Amino acid sequence: MPFSCIIIDDDKFALEQLKEYIDLSPYLRLEKAFVDPFSALDFIKSLHNPIDILFTDVEMPGMSGLKLAEQLEDKIKLLILVSSHLRYAIDGYNVNAQQFLTKPFGYPKFEKIIESIRHKIPSADEYLMIKLSGKNQAVKVLLQDIIYIESAANYLKVITKTKTFVPYGSLQSMQQALTPHTNFLRISRSLIININFISSTDRYQIRLYNDVIVSVGESYQKTFDKYFKDQITK
Repeated sequence: MPFSCIIIDDDKFALEQLKEYIDLSPYLRLEKAFVDPFSALDFIKSLHNPIDILFTDVEMPGMSGLKLAEQLEDKIKLLILVSSHLRYAIDGYNVNAQQFLTKPFGYPKFEKIIESIRHKIPSADEYLMIKLSGKNQAVKVLLQDIIYIESAANYLKVITKTKTFVPYGSLQSMQQALTPHTNFLRISRSLIININFISSTDRYQIRLYNDVIVSVGESYQKTFDKYFKDQITK
């Protein structure tokens, strides 16, 4: 099933280019395109379900793409910033941008970026079956709803947007189960996070969607740095 996309860019040439490239990609489906960030903000906030990918220009009249993205963190799964100024790539960390598309761009550059991120979006039907501790009962938990997973002695805490589940098991076995899903990143001996729920980072301090602040363990810092470096260089 193609991923839903919205474009926001006051540069009409770039907007038409993105529309054309999205139409060419078998993985993408354009929902809406805007030249005005305020109209886009109102539309996206009104949606019941989050958009898979938002392409937004950074420099726009009245509101920057960075400010816009700050207000839409719970309405978009992946953010791609679009700009002719590479300096904004660093600012993208603070709004959880997964990629930075530099202008001018052609289809090969666009296609490479989409290829690098498309496996990070769990589809609505991807899930884990979790057996609850102390009960002969298993529940289906959608991957796209999991914010983080924390180890607690011989148990795990699976924190989602609406509930917390406490199954028996180890974080290592959970990490292995999540290996095919590149949006999950282990950041310490006791924690796996869903990178789609990162609100902001301050070096090795991470603020998640539900305002929980977690730290990257020392032995995991190189992996963490490499992950974010790859988001810019890909």
